[in-house]
Amino acid sequence: MADLAQRDSEWVFDFVMNLFQSPAWEVPIMGFIDDNCASFDTDDENKFIYTDLHSQFRDTVDGVLTANLAEIGITASDFADICTKCRHSTDVSMAVINQILAIDDFLTFKKLMVKRNLELDLEVITAVREANQAKATTESDSKEEVENDEQEENDIDDCVEDYWMEMDLLYKQEEMEQAELEAAIALSIAVEEERFRLASVQAKAAEDKHGLVDVEQVQQSVQRGKQQAEEIFQRNKQVLASQKEKHKEFQEQADISDAEIRKRAEYLKAQRDRILDKKKKERESKLHSYEKELKASAPEPPPSIAQRIQDGPPPHEANESDDRRKALRIALARRMKQELIEAASGDDDKNQALQPTVLP
Repeated sequence: MADLAQRDSEWVFDFVMNLFQSPAWEVPIMGFIDDNCASFDTDDENKFIYTDLHSQFRDTVDGVLTANLAEIGITASDFADICTKCRHSTDVSMAVINQILAIDDFLTFKKLMVKRNLELDLEVITAVREANQAKATTESDSKEEVENDEQEENDIDDCVEDYWMEMDLLYKQEEMEQAELEAAIALSIAVEEERFRLASVQAKAAEDKHGLVDVEQVQQSVQRGKQQAEEIFQRNKQVLASQKEKHKEFQEQADISDAEIRKRAEYLKAQRDRILDKKKKERESKLHSYEKELKASAPEPPPSIAQRIQDGPPPHEANESDDRRKALRIALARRMKQELIEAASGDDDKNQALQPTVLP
């Protein structure tokens, strides 16, 4: 296909950026993440299922991107070229940026899935805790007199459950902070490596040892960043391990049996399934409303894009090759990283997302 004019390229780029912020992206991508993140835990071990799910995630994203591009007559090769040339700001959320970087970066993908798993765990524990507190208040208000011994036993059981829930909540919050740290480290490393790649390209283009870019200096900066991030990560991991040990000690001191632990885990899983089902229905409802609104008020594409939509992709490009889809993913990820590099000098959410913190 012939190259697009600059204005048409910008229209296509904006079309995809709008896709990233729409239910048409959220439903399949967040649906996949929510359905599969329970397989990911905070252990350092990389399990075989992680690799398999990463491949499935890549296929899911590829499918959403290529299907939406095909609707406007744009191929993966076209959009890879547009990502390189178009200088529009992306203006997408950090959540979407992480999803895009996770397509071909296993570490980013793993951290994204671990973090989402913990987010859902926290949501479940918080919801159960609030429900228990409301139930306890209701029962206290309407409770008839009972034998003193029986009442004392019930009070002890309630105290143990309340403390167990508090411990669970505290530990999950600290796990979440550690997951956020690890995700920030993975993102920061990916961005710094892109900075180094850009510096190398610029240095080669200059063909001058005294050019504007000092590649060795950039490389040293990348290594320092990795080392500092690793030191923070290890300190935080020690704090988390200490809290995990306290959690185990409490279970032993409270004489909580394995059967009780399993029963409680099953109950929490059932509550998690209910929350996920509710989220799925809410997203599908948003998608339905979005599609109706889009159909009624979608902006007219430029004439050249309208012609492509009418013509459809050329026969030999109807099914994009793996290489072309990979080129699209690489170009898109590089563009997101470059946005973060530019944001690093500012004081916005994207810059803050790159800054790891130490657990108290």
